[in-house]
Amino acid sequence: MTGNEQDKDGIIAQLREENRLLKEKIDYLIKVIHGSSSEKLDASQLELLLDPEAAKKPEAADGNEEPPAAEELYAPRKRSTRKPRLPGNIPTIETVLIPGVVKANPGAYRQVGQKRSEKLDVTPTRYTRHVTIRPTFIEKGEAIPRWITAPAPPELLEGSFLTPSLLAHTLAAKFCDHLPFDRQEKIMARRHGIHIPRSTLCNWADFAANELEPLYKLIASDILGSDQINIDETPVDYLPKDQQGSKQGYFWVYHSKDAGVLYDWHTGRGHACLDKILAGDGSQKTRHFKGLLQCDGYSAYQTWAGQRNGVTLAGCWAHLRRKFHEALQHSPAAARILQLIQRLYRADDQYRDWLRRNNHPPEAIVYHRRRHGKKLLQQIHGEIHGLKAGHLPKSTMGKAVNYGLNQWRKLCRAFKHCGSLDNNVCENAVRPLKLGAKNWLFVGNEDTGWRSAVIFTLIENIRRAGHDAYAYLKWVFEKIPHMTNQDNLRELLPKVWIRLQQDKQQTSRQETAA
Repeated sequence: MTGNEQDKDGIIAQLREENRLLKEKIDYLIKVIHGSSSEKLDASQLELLLDPEAAKKPEAADGNEEPPAAEELYAPRKRSTRKPRLPGNIPTIETVLIPGVVKANPGAYRQVGQKRSEKLDVTPTRYTRHVTIRPTFIEKGEAIPRWITAPAPPELLEGSFLTPSLLAHTLAAKFCDHLPFDRQEKIMARRHGIHIPRSTLCNWADFAANELEPLYKLIASDILGSDQINIDETPVDYLPKDQQGSKQGYFWVYHSKDAGVLYDWHTGRGHACLDKILAGDGSQKTRHFKGLLQCDGYSAYQTWAGQRNGVTLAGCWAHLRRKFHEALQHSPAAARILQLIQRLYRADDQYRDWLRRNNHPPEAIVYHRRRHGKKLLQQIHGEIHGLKAGHLPKSTMGKAVNYGLNQWRKLCRAFKHCGSLDNNVCENAVRPLKLGAKNWLFVGNEDTGWRSAVIFTLIENIRRAGHDAYAYLKWVFEKIPHMTNQDNLRELLPKVWIRLQQDKQQTSRQETAA
């Protein structure tokens, strides 16, 4: 074979490989746009995807399946009871229909039963005008009359007709139900003849964010004081003041078990953005978060943690699973890794169920993982390492393998130290942002993103607990006009209000049972 022929063969092989990689990218983009976003795979699907050699591999006694001792403890999971469609506390209007013949001669009939049917009716949002009248008096018979007028009640926003319920309604509609202000403006005008310009609604949101910011800072302080937090970031568009078109900003999402969830807004994605929350609103390296930081493989987290002492990064198994799920279409060998990760999660769920049924603290799951899951962890690493030689680094499979090997130490830390194997608690907090962005498109300009961060933080902490964001915001805005600088703002935090609602519900159940 001549040199020219060798060059041609090399070029042909290179072009074929480039064509294969481009086809993988096109297939991936088609799946993102038109395919299902779910990563769920049935165990039988994974078995079918495995090649015969992989399917016949012997499985370790303790690693691949749940520990026999643990299996004896785990009862089948009970099916959750279906919630009633209508709550018991909903206002009820009963209409009793008496036949005409009975009405005409009621003494001739005796009731022996009844037929009951229910319908659900709705009254659209109703606005009421509240007028406060303060008469002025003078005392009779006085030489120098003294004018007496009742003091005006505290106002939420002086000189405005804004009330706590109206402000809570507009904020919950936008930041919880994702109804943009321009749509709210049109609905109020069309249905109720009320004309409140969108600019006024935006000004109210600015006012609300300023009033709620002290609560936001308390949550940020609690995040900073935690020993383990989850973090993620997501892009959202904004409109720069000095140019046309939109640019991309970022919401950074923080979560800790005790503090809850917190959103932070930045126009960039660099590691310095972490300083605002994790370094106490500054770049001080002496006062910063210390503990376990669970995140994905984005380099900014590694850079920030590398500049500070006492910060340990833990990985996210969901990101690893996602990488191999993306590679599955072109590399059936990824099914083996997905199968092992599925076993890891299934064992974790079983441990968690057993702990809950036996009233053990959730943190005890780390002990069970270390005791029963070590061999499974080693097997996953061995399988990933064995795939490295057979796939090019730029292929989807090669990227998944490299991600797993590069992140392995962090993944092991998540397995051994974290309450959750993945960062899904933060990714779940990202979903309301993305759903909202499809409706309101952008957050405003670069200076108004903080407004959304403050309001989203308080609303999301309420929503995640299964409570009504409107009820909480109304409660807070009713309290604020009566508070002084000496009052304890912590009494207005979402977790305090949630605890109050739980106490009320328990008291109500006890009274009903009695």
